Amino acid sequence: MGIKRKKVYEEIVDIIMTDIKSGEMKPGDRLPSITDMAKTYQVSSASVREALNSLRVMDIVEVKHGQGSFIKEKMPLGFEQNFEIITRSDIENLLELRKIIEVGSARAASQKAGKEGLRKIRAALDKMWAALENNDLGEQADYEFHISIAEATGNPLLVTLLEDVSETMIRTMKETRRIWLYEEQKSIQKIHNEHELIYEAIQAGDEEEVAKHMYNHLIGVEDVLLEHY
Repeated sequence: MGIKRKKVYEEIVDIIMTDIKSGEMKPGDRLPSITDMAKTYQVSSASVREALNSLRVMDIVEVKHGQGSFIKEKMPLGFEQNFEIITRSDIENLLELRKIIEVGSARAASQKAGKEGLRKIRAALDKMWAALENNDLGEQADYEFHISIAEATGNPLLVTLLEDVSETMIRTMKETRRIWLYEEQKSIQKIHNEHELIYEAIQAGDEEEVAKHMYNHLIGVEDVLLEHY
C-alpha cells in the first residue's frame, strides 16, 4: 500500500489549526481574505475555500455575513484531538446511505408507529421549530427527528445503523443549516416544512407519500452540501 498524500485543502487546514494551537492565531481573530490566503499559501482560491468549509464543519471557523471568516470564540470540545475532515466523497457516501435506510425506515414507520412513536417524532419536530424561533441551527433536534423515525419502526438494527453514522450526520446537518441560514432565512423554514410533511405522512399511514417526501428532502440536502464542496 502506498503512502496517501494529503490534499491541498487538508494541508491548509493543518496549518491553520497549528497556528491556533500555538497561539499565533487566537479565538475571535479574523482570517485573511480567500485571495490573500491563496497568495500566502501559493494555492488556488478553490483550495482555500474548501479548507474553510472543512473548518466550519469542525466548528473552528465561523462566517459572519459581510465581514469574513473568524476563528470561533469558543473552541469545540476535544480540540486538541485530531479532527476528521469531511470530504465531498464522505458526503456523497453518507447521503447515499441515508437515502437507502431512511426512505425505507419512513415507509415502515408509517405502518408501525404507535402513539409513543408519533409523540417522539412530533416532539423532535417541535424542538426544531423552537430552535428556529431562537435563531439556533437546531441540528441536534434534526438528528433526533430522523432517529425517532427509525425507532418508530420497532427495528433496533435500523436505529443502530443510523447511530453508527450519527456524528457525521449531525455535522452535515449543522453545515446544511449554516449554508441555508447564511444564504436565506426562508430556506431554514423550507427544511422545517419538509420535516412537517414527512411527519404528517407517517401519521396518516401513507407509505408512498412519506417515501416521496423523505427522498426529496435528502436529495435537497445533498444538493446544497455538494454545491459548496
